[in-house]
Amino acid sequence: MMPLGLVIFSYLIKLLNQIPIKKNIFYYFSLGFFYGLGFLLVFLFWIRNPFLMNEATKSFSILGLMLPVFLSIFFGLGFTIYKYINKIYFLIIFTPFIFLTIEFVIANILYGFPWITYSFILSNNLVGFYFLKYFGTYVSSYLIIFIYILPVLFIYSYKLKNIKKFISFIHVPFLLVFALLFFNLNTNNLKQNKKISLEIFQIFSPINKFDKDSIQKDIINKIKNSKAEYIIFAENNYPYLISDINSIDILKHIKDKKKVIIGTTRIDKNKFYNSFLFLEKDNLQIFDKQILVPFGEFLPFRSYLKFMERISGNVDFTPGNEERIIKSSDQVNILPVICYEIIFNNILRKINEKEIDILINITNDSWFGNTLGPYQHFYHTRMRALISNKYLLRVSNNGISGIIDNNGKVLKFTKLNTKKSFKHLLEIDNTMYFGTIHNIYIFYLIFIIFINFIFFRYNYKYEK
Repeated sequence: MMPLGLVIFSYLIKLLNQIPIKKNIFYYFSLGFFYGLGFLLVFLFWIRNPFLMNEATKSFSILGLMLPVFLSIFFGLGFTIYKYINKIYFLIIFTPFIFLTIEFVIANILYGFPWITYSFILSNNLVGFYFLKYFGTYVSSYLIIFIYILPVLFIYSYKLKNIKKFISFIHVPFLLVFALLFFNLNTNNLKQNKKISLEIFQIFSPINKFDKDSIQKDIINKIKNSKAEYIIFAENNYPYLISDINSIDILKHIKDKKKVIIGTTRIDKNKFYNSFLFLEKDNLQIFDKQILVPFGEFLPFRSYLKFMERISGNVDFTPGNEERIIKSSDQVNILPVICYEIIFNNILRKINEKEIDILINITNDSWFGNTLGPYQHFYHTRMRALISNKYLLRVSNNGISGIIDNNGKVLKFTKLNTKKSFKHLLEIDNTMYFGTIHNIYIFYLIFIIFINFIFFRYNYKYEK
């Protein structure tokens, strides 16, 4: 996508520069809306696939396009700013901030959907890994879009007198700080390294096409036969609704130093929870999913949208309120993450204070079939390993499962839609999360836009 972005953004600025100033705001809104719709229909077309997994909802698959349409509204609102930017140098300077603002709003408005990020392009780029680790997603998105518009500096060089020097000047401190971070920040262990043996099980079961008794028997056999300390299954792999965790059958087979992690649905006081179970012989812990999927795990504004119960069901899940940490008996601190919670930066809050050793993400991507969705989800997970500077274990019901180190390297992985397991001896240490540094760079971006405004408002001489 990198070469394509260089073309798209250069051409976009060229077109915006040619728009007559007399055009109204609705014209600019329309440009942004259809730009966003085109982009999102390609990027999120897989979102309709969950409707196709069940005969009763196939006829509603067109509703899967509601999300791209809804998110395109924010692109339209962002583009209205261009109504007041009619000079090429303003287009060059402020375009990265406009797109970054759109990304921020989409990630935080209502329930938030931080899937839409230009920093995603760096999720499989060895150089880009360092930007993600030290800058976070927002600043990395700014840098990506800034790089995309650099060709415009050469296309319009005959019109721009000092802008290239000015842009270099305001970004020199930015790059110097990055250089200092890259060469001087270290991730020395804050406490002794830990080694854990683990076995990951990817149990491929198509939605609504499995026998509960046979799956439980299979899970018990895997626990009994595994020699690993940590035995990890995926989201909702336990096939029964749990009302009393102490009564589940698999507890009888957890002996010695074994630890089992498995996802389940449980009910407590007539409330349903999507749960992450951590099971030891004498230590049972539960983390309930806190960031639920709208229309999947609950129906927003249910009293007004009852006609959608055929899709979402007539019962809502309840978000959990526990502290996001699991402490094992062997002093390993785990950050539990369920499904698409992994795309939210706020799950990383206080991980330094909690001395988190490792992130474990259990998920079920069966809903999305063999589309782009599971691959995008995996690379979001990889980004979170980089940003948190922690090892991350991802276990998906149908793939892609994997082990990712704190530098973004995929140590082991499975293919999509396969039944697979693998073992690994993992050495982990307590590395530092650079969240505070990410915030410093965000303030630096605000400083840049302020300097831009002052410079062009009072000092810059534009050559006509």
